[in-house]
Amino acid sequence: MRWRPGYLTILFVWLIFGYSLQYAQADEARLTLMDGLIATAAYKAGNPELPAVLILHGFLQTRDSPTVHQLAESLSDIGYTVLSPNLSLGISKRNKSLVCEAIHLHSMEGDLKEIDTWVNWLVSKGHNQIVLIGHNYGSLMLIAYLSSHPNPAVRKLIAVSLVDAQVDMGGQQWQKTETDLQHKLNDKDASLVQYALSFCKKYPTSAQNYMSYASWQRTRVLKVLSHLRVPVTIIIGDGDTRLGASWASALKKANPSLVVIKGADHFMSGKYQFDLLNAVLVALRLPQAKQGLSY
Repeated sequence: MRWRPGYLTILFVWLIFGYSLQYAQADEARLTLMDGLIATAAYKAGNPELPAVLILHGFLQTRDSPTVHQLAESLSDIGYTVLSPNLSLGISKRNKSLVCEAIHLHSMEGDLKEIDTWVNWLVSKGHNQIVLIGHNYGSLMLIAYLSSHPNPAVRKLIAVSLVDAQVDMGGQQWQKTETDLQHKLNDKDASLVQYALSFCKKYPTSAQNYMSYASWQRTRVLKVLSHLRVPVTIIIGDGDTRLGASWASALKKANPSLVVIKGADHFMSGKYQFDLLNAVLVALRLPQAKQGLSY
């Protein structure tokens, strides 16, 4: 089904709820993590009658990445409570993106603990209805988080431009690499390895940390996605070719609540940011997004 709500949907939402900019005052929240690192997030309190929204950035990025920042600002302006963390990635008060060539000491497990800590922080502020929104790897991490033991206050996930681990290896090459990595793990070898991950052609880290991310390849993502108990809406652009033409159909099979934005790229840039906002607003207001929407 084609549907292009445009600005009318945004205007309708503003009118029906009577939102105003009084909710858009931003604060920086800080948490001291178990390892002593300080993690930060932008927090904007909104209408308490609406669910709180946690928005998570992509791979090695920050909350200031354009897709995440624009969406956070728009939802806050409309009246939602918005929390946008910077995952520490092993760096206290991190506020800059990391380069691929840096030595990466963080892991998926550590990221998931931080996500859980921020969700618990929202609950401590009185928010008992929370919607998670991720972009790129942020969506992948939130799926991983929901597959473990998520806080019951989390009511929904909106996964924007969802990807898998993107190890950029063929089947046989990955099998050999996985075997080599397993040998390092068995030997408790903490020396650095350098393999492709996401957009990084070489990603220096330990075998254990690398596998924590690389194990989330397509088959595992789709299997976990199909068994999540929390409702999920996936939003992708049909101009996003990062994972090939078959990715959209595979996602729809695993999770029928799929929204495809015609012409949009991976970052929903330019005019497509408005279509993204519209799709997110629909997902936020419904128990489950309508199936098979196409913009």
